Amino acid sequence: MIKKIGVIGIMSLTLHESAVAQEIVAQKDSLNSVFIDQVNISNMLPRKYYTNEISDNLRISKDILRATQNIQIIDQGVLKDQRAFNVNESVTRNVSGTFREELHNGISSDIFARGGYINAQRNGVDLRPLLKGPLGDDISVIESLEFMKGPAAFMNALGDPAGSYNVVTKKPSGATQSMFTIHQGSFGMLRAEADIEGGYDKSKKLFYRLNLSGMHKKGFMKFDDNSRIVIAPSLKYNFDENTSLTAEYIYQNLTYLMLSEAQMSPYGFGTLPIDFTITDPSTRPYRANEHNAFLNFKKAFNQNWNMTVQVANINSASVGSMYWVYGKNTSNPDILDRYYVYDAMKYNTFSLQGFVRGQFYTGSVKHSIITGVDYNNKTNKTQDTWNTASTIYPLSISNPIYSNVLNNNAVGGDFGSENEINGEDNLTKGHLYYISPYVADEIALLSDKLRINAGLRMTYSKSDFNQYGDMTNGSDFVLSPRLGVNYLYAKRATVYALYDNSFLPLTGKTFDGNELKPVKGKSYELGLKNEWNESFATTLSVYEINRSNTVINDPANNDLYQTGENRAKGVEFDLRGRIAQGFNVVVNYAYTDSKITKDEFNPQMVGKPTPNRIKHIQNTWLTYILPGKTLSDISVSLGYQYMAGRSERFTSEDAAPMKDLFRMDSGISYVKNKVGLHLVVNNILNSHQYSTAWKRNDMYYWVQLTPINYRLSLTLNI
Repeated sequence: MIKKIGVIGIMSLTLHESAVAQEIVAQKDSLNSVFIDQVNISNMLPRKYYTNEISDNLRISKDILRATQNIQIIDQGVLKDQRAFNVNESVTRNVSGTFREELHNGISSDIFARGGYINAQRNGVDLRPLLKGPLGDDISVIESLEFMKGPAAFMNALGDPAGSYNVVTKKPSGATQSMFTIHQGSFGMLRAEADIEGGYDKSKKLFYRLNLSGMHKKGFMKFDDNSRIVIAPSLKYNFDENTSLTAEYIYQNLTYLMLSEAQMSPYGFGTLPIDFTITDPSTRPYRANEHNAFLNFKKAFNQNWNMTVQVANINSASVGSMYWVYGKNTSNPDILDRYYVYDAMKYNTFSLQGFVRGQFYTGSVKHSIITGVDYNNKTNKTQDTWNTASTIYPLSISNPIYSNVLNNNAVGGDFGSENEINGEDNLTKGHLYYISPYVADEIALLSDKLRINAGLRMTYSKSDFNQYGDMTNGSDFVLSPRLGVNYLYAKRATVYALYDNSFLPLTGKTFDGNELKPVKGKSYELGLKNEWNESFATTLSVYEINRSNTVINDPANNDLYQTGENRAKGVEFDLRGRIAQGFNVVVNYAYTDSKITKDEFNPQMVGKPTPNRIKHIQNTWLTYILPGKTLSDISVSLGYQYMAGRSERFTSEDAAPMKDLFRMDSGISYVKNKVGLHLVVNNILNSHQYSTAWKRNDMYYWVQLTPINYRLSLTLNI
């Protein structure tokens, strides 16, 4: 089917087509009308870097400007231009102040912001792990990423006051299309993706979508090798125009030799060759599997009231072995005393969510109500030999010699065999569940220019923890109030103020055997949002967060204690979108001052930076479509990441200085009709960079970052 699209005709299109048509209108000279094929419209045209619509997962107002919160949305197009393959690959460069603790490879994304560890969500489901997890989401299933700065009690029941992020997965859109992409790159990387969707019947009630991907590559470090498989089918059935049911399943499988690209040396951070590894070629590789199931039911009763119910179950497991060095060899620093450690984890989250949204008037005052309840049940089981491995496998730094035969003193098999051999009490088990009803009302005043929202969430949680037969348990009931104001002072510009509370129950115990208490936080925030010509937007925010009952690692060992308080203050700025014809940008900056304000166990820590704090983060990504008819199929990209004032993974009295991080990347694309060719070169300066770092027992630990590398992609839209 062929449609004639002009400026007026855009209004008659679907949302999916409208976004593309607006992009065409904005980026082509003297456009009066364009003829396009409706079937193949969606993915081969220039990307939109800015969207102002929030997903239903967040439950609040869909208009990002009217939300009393700093929310940043990363469209899939931005990630594709940067050729990121999963959430763990620098997607945080697109949001001010966010960064990864890059230690757990594919197992856990571990994203930090505003002095804390932020919650992971998938389709609005709280996935914050009790230990490690969930697996980093693959780009093949990601529609967009939503970063919520600060507490967000009505988007998720629990979490650090720093915020959370939500992965919106791909679902049937109603289009009929098939897209295939193949990637080739450095270190023997080969990857293939498929995105196929359409409808089953002529009545247009049942739609399907299937996303597939497979990847294999070597690493830049010796003996590294990893692969990933993703299978993600989904179905949507429209009972009528007001009622729908969507079912999704996502399977991820990872196999990799290294838990992370960690290096260690007694001589200082970044003092080893880039490809140096403590991993032996005979090491058992890590294997991880994750099964995700989502069932979402939506019902609109009328134009003012609607209901959403969602059930989800996420099951994840990983098992493998690795070498680790616990400290310096005092007799010969050139020798690394490696221990071979077995590490296994099982993680499950079951979630049930239901909420109702509606609007009504009392006189001339408009009310927007949301009320609902969240139920979440998390379990974690771990089996490891981190504290019991005793055999040393020495390795020389200056002359490493790797063996082909390994005396594996770790326990093998799976959870079933381990339980048979060692008994159930040999596992570390954590369990946490909560039920949390909530209600919020947003009133509109002054012809809808002023919006005031207030809400209350009630959360009951219960947890238990079993560490090799030593059990602790606890329960809590907490009220979390929220108050926000949003004022529209220009056509598409708002100022907002927010006061919010957060509550994060924990499972586990301190070094002296006490149950961990919930982390509580209070947040104050002011911000300005502006949408410029509906093509790009800016957000400026200032905040202060106060946390109590923070968990701190003892600087001399890895024991946990909980006597701390900390305060985070900062300024954040984000610019995203098309600032000129054919010129898309992502520019952000964050200043973060996060310090320990109370520590009864180690008072000398007061005034020290919180773990993983980065004082200055500035990121830029630019994409420009070349002008003129002959060059308009070509676009070029350039970006960089800069981090300064970095602190170690663990707070310590004698913190070692970490050098600033600067990385530059570039890319070029060619898109013609149904074919796209894209090349990205990362770390084009080939600089020797390292990430997450800390010092312990006279040994320096850090995560080595990838040297110069490229990714070349070919896309076909059939």
